[in-house]
Amino acid sequence: MKNHIEAIIFDMGGVFLKTVDAKPRNAMAQRFGTTRVDLESIIFSSSTSLLSETGEISDKEHWETVLQKFDQPAEDYLKIYDEYFSGDAIDKALLDYAISLKKNYSVGLLSNAWTNARILLEERFHFINKFKVSLFSYEVGLRKPDPKIYLKMIEMMGTQPENALFIDDLAENINGAISVGLQSIQYIDTPSLIKAITVILDE
Repeated sequence: MKNHIEAIIFDMGGVFLKTVDAKPRNAMAQRFGTTRVDLESIIFSSSTSLLSETGEISDKEHWETVLQKFDQPAEDYLKIYDEYFSGDAIDKALLDYAISLKKNYSVGLLSNAWTNARILLEERFHFINKFKVSLFSYEVGLRKPDPKIYLKMIEMMGTQPENALFIDDLAENINGAISVGLQSIQYIDTPSLIKAITVILDE
């Protein structure tokens, strides 16, 4: 029986947006007197990071807290933001593939992200408007893997969970999607993902 997939929903970080050059992050960690792993943990997993991802504090407040922790000046957090992400790039092959799917499917972007992410990301990477629907956690006060954020995304895309395919690099987010009935693929690498999506769409 042929799949009735109508919508394909992608995560952003670790899927489309990747660190291709670790030197900026390594250099910043060294300057801050810490390791890259510890710096990443504080930037992405600290309490202020999670609060900004649900829109409870601004991205500015989060970054200022990070900088204060390392006794760094916090006057121009966007300068540090740009330095930290300067080694990141969009996976063009995957983006081109996602765009090609738009001929037959609704294609969306669902990401946990800090307040103000839509503006900052579009200014720097110019890809968000390629998707029919894009939803960031801070915009609805929910973050993956909360089941409610998947249901909100499905509602915005005008489909049902059983008619949607979700892609994410984190197992916990895949499990959240499965819990509400979405078909899901965990991202490992782009060639494998494209092959897996093709298999599902051809079933």
